[in-house]
Amino acid sequence: MSDTTTTSPKLKRSPTWLTRELATFLKDHVNARFVWGTLDCCLFTADAIQAMTGVDIASDFRGKYTDQASAFALIKTVTGGSTVADAAAYCATKHDLTEWKHPLQAQRGDLVAVTNGTDLIAGVVDLSGRFVAALGESGIIHLSIRNITRAWHV
Repeated sequence: MSDTTTTSPKLKRSPTWLTRELATFLKDHVNARFVWGTLDCCLFTADAIQAMTGVDIASDFRGKYTDQASAFALIKTVTGGSTVADAAAYCATKHDLTEWKHPLQAQRGDLVAVTNGTDLIAGVVDLSGRFVAALGESGIIHLSIRNITRAWHV
């Protein structure tokens, strides 16, 4: 599957998503600060996808929590689950994103759930295709794609 295809009838990447939208988004967020409910790992990832597609996949969550406890309470209320992967799966299903049977097949710009130490966070496969770009406490962090636990094609 090439980086320019999409499997979602609701989401379609801009023709310049790789060279403009995603590249610009990542460059603009290099030193972004983590703030629950404003710019955290999930909203960072949703914002990256919105930059590529024009669609906010996190609209059911955006503006509805302000700290870690209220974020996970909202995940429980909306998805019935308890993890960031549950929130990602909910958003992916709602927007008809196909889950990769083998998460390591994820490609540039794809939505992923990835481990960061003992934490499970959301991110997107970066421009190189070898790392996951996610939001850490003081900016973008790059994690090994080997740490991806679930992935969806955007």
